[in-house]
Amino acid sequence: MMKIFILFLLLQLAACTQNSTAYITNQGDNTVSVIDVGQAKVTHTIAVGKAPVGVAISKALHRVFITNVESQNISVIDTNTNQVVETIKIEGSPVGIAIAPDNKTLYVADWYSDHILAINTVNYNERREVIVAKAPAGLVVSPDSKQLYVAARDTNEIAVIDTATLTITKRITVGKHPFGLALSKDGNTLYAVNVYANSVSIINTSTWQQTKIKVGEHPYCAVASPDNKTLYVTNTQDDTVSIIDLNTKKTIATIEVGMTPEGISYDTASQQVLVASWGENKVSVIDAHTSKFKGHIKTGDKSRAFGLFILQ
Repeated sequence: MMKIFILFLLLQLAACTQNSTAYITNQGDNTVSVIDVGQAKVTHTIAVGKAPVGVAISKALHRVFITNVESQNISVIDTNTNQVVETIKIEGSPVGIAIAPDNKTLYVADWYSDHILAINTVNYNERREVIVAKAPAGLVVSPDSKQLYVAARDTNEIAVIDTATLTITKRITVGKHPFGLALSKDGNTLYAVNVYANSVSIINTSTWQQTKIKVGEHPYCAVASPDNKTLYVTNTQDDTVSIIDLNTKKTIATIEVGMTPEGISYDTASQQVLVASWGENKVSVIDAHTSKFKGHIKTGDKSRAFGLFILQ
C-alpha cells in the first residue's frame, strides 16, 4: 500500500513539473521556433512579421512579444496556444524589447528613429515615447519596474529612464557601441556589452561605479546567473561564449558554440544556458554547472533571440 502511495505522489509530481519554453526569433525566415528546453527540441514554428529580432515574455499575461523590424510591427503570441493573436503596428523599426516586471508596460526601442515607446499592455493604443540617443538597442527594466535602462549604441552610453515620467535621469558612458544589456536578479548590477570595445561594463546601479572586463571579439549579449555569481557573454566573431566569475571579475572559461552567437538566456529549471547562433541556425546549450557545451538544437534561418527568451 505504501509503495502505491509513493508511486502516486511521484506521478503527481511529474504531472506538475513542466519544462521551460524558449522562443527563438529567426530573422531569415520570419518565424519563431518554440523549444521545449527539457526535451531539447522544437515543438512549434510560428510565422510572424518580417525580420523578427527581439523577444519579451510575460508569464502572467501568457504573452510573448516579438519585434519585426522590417514589417514595423510586433507579433503577440499566446503562450497557451503558441499562436499569434494580435499584431501591434509601430511607426518605426522596432528591435529591442522588454516588459516591466509588473507586466503593465511594454518597452520598445526604435532603432532608426532614436526613441523608446512605452506601450500599455492592457490597451496597446495607449502609448508614450521618449527620445534617447542614436540607435537604441538593448533594454532592461529594474525589478521594481521604476527604471528602464537603454543601450544607446552610437553615443556609447546607457540612458537611465524614470518609467513614471518617462524622462532620462542619467547617462552613463560605457565602451564603444553598447548593444546587449543584462541586469542582476536583485537589480543592483547592470551589465552592458560593448561591441567595438570587446568588453563588458559592470555597473553598480546605486553608485554608478563601473568596471570593464575584456571578453571575445565583437560581443553581443549577456546574461547573469540567478545567484549573480556568473556572467555569460556571446562573442559573435569568435563563435564563443565567455564565462566570467563575477566575484573575481575574471574570465574562467571560453566555450565554443555555434557560428555567430547572439541572443543568450539562462534556464533556471534545467540549469542550462541557451545561445542563439545566427550563422548556423541553431541554439547551443551549455551546462551551467560544468561550463561545458552540451549540444545543438536546430532552429530556423538566422536565429537571433535578442532579449530574455525563456518562459520559466
